[in-house]
Amino acid sequence: MPRTQRTEEQTRRLVADAVVEHVARHGIDAVPDVPMERILQDAGVSRASAYRIWSGRSAFRAFALEQCAAGHAMQTLDPARARELAEEALAAENDRLHSAAHFVTTAAAEELALMLRSDRWRAFVAFQAVALHTSSPEIAETLARIDRQDVGRLSAFYSGVADAWSLDLLGGTTVEDVASAALLVARSTVARAVAGTDVARARTTYLTALGALVRGSFRARPGADADLGRLLVGPAGVQQGGDAQ
Repeated sequence: MPRTQRTEEQTRRLVADAVVEHVARHGIDAVPDVPMERILQDAGVSRASAYRIWSGRSAFRAFALEQCAAGHAMQTLDPARARELAEEALAAENDRLHSAAHFVTTAAAEELALMLRSDRWRAFVAFQAVALHTSSPEIAETLARIDRQDVGRLSAFYSGVADAWSLDLLGGTTVEDVASAALLVARSTVARAVAGTDVARARTTYLTALGALVRGSFRARPGADADLGRLLVGPAGVQQGGDAQ
């Protein structure tokens, strides 16, 4: 039987999946680097096919690390589900500020469960842990770009929560401050859980911190009402999904 010829895109996809699976399970070297031969074997891709796409180990390494970094922008909480949680939070709490905090924490809890089951997210956490200690300017710029993207997405999310629940920021606080704090606590929590730290305790600490962040950063606007039609629906903890650029 003649051998099926893969397209370059199909080969790239196979290798990308193998990279993510390998790093999620085995971590990443401190360089950081990934074992090219092992990954090609897992992907069922020959060296000859690989070298027709990547000019050498450096090009392959760059591609592999891009796949790990891209996990930060994985799709998480479904928008329809987020809308349901918002409606439940509004019905459960009479106080708008507490209702908003209720929504953020319940949405973040579901998002956290999705992330911890995701190889893409585990691969990103492994990449980030090593990349933070590398002297490579390219990797440092990748991490800085990821932070900018995630803070931007979270800023939009918390602005949407404030609009939907008619909340105002407390004096001196910006939505970027809230987003940066949420990002920090979320990444710390997920990293601890992925590393095998007590997941239940990490989860409780995370959700408590997010609730306190909302209650300590906003106040209910006098004479206003909540309007979920103004909510920018998306996950509450780390990012709103989409592809990393």
